[in-house]
Amino acid sequence: MKLLTQHLLLIIFLTFYFSFTAYKFVSHPTPFFDWDESINVQVAKEMIEQKSFVPLWQGKAWLDKPPLPFLFLGVIMKLTPFLQPEISLRLTSLFISIVALVFIYLVFLKASNRLIATLTVIITSFTPIFLQRSQIVNLDVFLLIGWLGYLLFVQHFWLSLFFLTISILTKSLIGLYPVVILLIYYLYRFFILKINKKILSEQSKTLINIQTGIRTIFIQISLLSIWYLVMLLVFKEQFWQQHIVETHFKRVTASIESHFGQRTYYIDLIHEQLGFFFWPSLIGLGLVILSAAKNLAKPGTVLYLAKHKNYDWVLYSLFLMPWFVFLNLTKTKIFWYLYPAIPQFAFLAVYPFHVILNGAKHSEESSGSVKRTLRSLDPSLFLRMTVTLLIIAFIFHQNFIKTNFFTTFYSKPEDYYRLALFAKDRCDSLTFLVGKETREATKTIENLGLTIASTKQWGDHPSIVYYFGKRVNFFYDKNLLEDKLLQLFKNTCLAIRNDDLNSSWENKHFTLIKNFNSYYLFKR
Repeated sequence: MKLLTQHLLLIIFLTFYFSFTAYKFVSHPTPFFDWDESINVQVAKEMIEQKSFVPLWQGKAWLDKPPLPFLFLGVIMKLTPFLQPEISLRLTSLFISIVALVFIYLVFLKASNRLIATLTVIITSFTPIFLQRSQIVNLDVFLLIGWLGYLLFVQHFWLSLFFLTISILTKSLIGLYPVVILLIYYLYRFFILKINKKILSEQSKTLINIQTGIRTIFIQISLLSIWYLVMLLVFKEQFWQQHIVETHFKRVTASIESHFGQRTYYIDLIHEQLGFFFWPSLIGLGLVILSAAKNLAKPGTVLYLAKHKNYDWVLYSLFLMPWFVFLNLTKTKIFWYLYPAIPQFAFLAVYPFHVILNGAKHSEESSGSVKRTLRSLDPSLFLRMTVTLLIIAFIFHQNFIKTNFFTTFYSKPEDYYRLALFAKDRCDSLTFLVGKETREATKTIENLGLTIASTKQWGDHPSIVYYFGKRVNFFYDKNLLEDKLLQLFKNTCLAIRNDDLNSSWENKHFTLIKNFNSYYLFKR
């Protein structure tokens, strides 16, 4: 009961957030979002059906991603045959997003207080990217839970290993982010202790804990590296090329698959996501840096820094900031990559409020005089409630009045969706000529060397594969398709856009069976 009352505002908010979001897509289910959502669901479906521990796409191993979230989603589909996957999997994604919000709260609670941590959660949950990811099947939320869970439970070997497993077997090497940050954290603390012999003798237990932490990290990484070794043994060079070189290094060093953007892409994107709160977040970042600088300038700095709470405050306050910095150094620009950094900026946006209310209170109250000063600067309950209500009112206006939350959907029944469902019971397989714009764009990036092995397996709309339920062959060359038409078997269907329509399709023993506005469906 005490736990409930202490975190009552958070519990009330998360209950409402889950309820009205779940109501939205349960009452109005829409097709899977056409790009990554439909890919995730199809891969999960194939892995469970084929009893495979390797991600599959149309029966072939897809080595770009690790298997864990797909297996989890596949199990959910298997356990809930009484629900549409569009509902069961999205409810699952929403629930996991709620868990992520709880972890965000717990992390920033360690850097501030309950009110600031709750406001961080509220702002995060209503940013457009987080709203979208909480309502579609995605992998990013698994990654965020893995990162934050590792940080929160780093003192517990098996729990931290569990969350590290989630992050690595969701996004592979990117999942190592928390151990890299904590390794830097431990090494820096180790250095501070080593440079002063007096402190070293006083903090011998701390030194042992640091050494244990470093050793634990390497043990955990060694255990999880077994997956990489197995994949290398089974798939050899194919795994190295597709999973390591293309999925990781090439995405950092080149703008692959038309994911171009200017140098300030992610800065502009976080500005767009936060809106009004972007400017306070810059002030908050400055205040956090200023707090750290003031502590560094104090007499006896080394002794002061040797106390772990000061390290913890910086660690929890800026844990996700290096990810944002890293994004700005990469060449591939994809909007959902920003997802893990959003809570960081949400916290920084309300941190100035924390400073005002607490007299620039640091997590470490280093003296009695500081404590007395903080008490004298502690604002009234009325002021706290007023500012909190203003922030909530602003977010409510942005999401429920300025834009209608309940009528904002991320997908709808498109022509290709209706075509796939219609063809499902009428065609043995489907040959699909991707749109002219996609063909031209793909040819351009191919000439620039900006494609990877999986570039051409998705077509215009990968959701067609899920909703058709059988083999779909995507063609990126119109002339090549025309040459192969006579080789296609009976009951094979052909889908083309209206701007590619000509008489040659019917002349080669294909009959038009239905058109769906912009798409035409032929059958042999």
